[in-house]
Amino acid sequence: MKAEVILMKCPEVNRIYGVRVEERYDDWFRTWAFPIDERRASHEGFDRNEIKGNLDYTDDYNGCPYCKSKRIVQCGRCGRLSCWNNEERITCGWCGLSGDVTTTEDKINVRGGEY
Repeated sequence: MKAEVILMKCPEVNRIYGVRVEERYDDWFRTWAFPIDERRASHEGFDRNEIKGNLDYTDDYNGCPYCKSKRIVQCGRCGRLSCWNNEERITCGWCGLSGDVTTTEDKINVRGGEY
């Protein structure tokens, strides 16, 4: 089994957190989320990890350590992930882009990057 940690951001508190993801059945699943600061995330290399998949979550996934949401949204500009609490319009916690939320059936590409 292959596992990685990717970074997400909670727009409610404007803080990043790590999410452990596992490759199962040729797809990726979120298994555990934990608070982390930017310095440690960079030191661990979490900002450089890349995955492609649907990013479903397992039954025991704990969700965002700040707002507890298990739902995510990907920014159309920077490609990073943030919590989503069913808002119709959101502002990306990473790059500040505001827009309407749309859905996709395609697998998403997630990669780390600068803060």
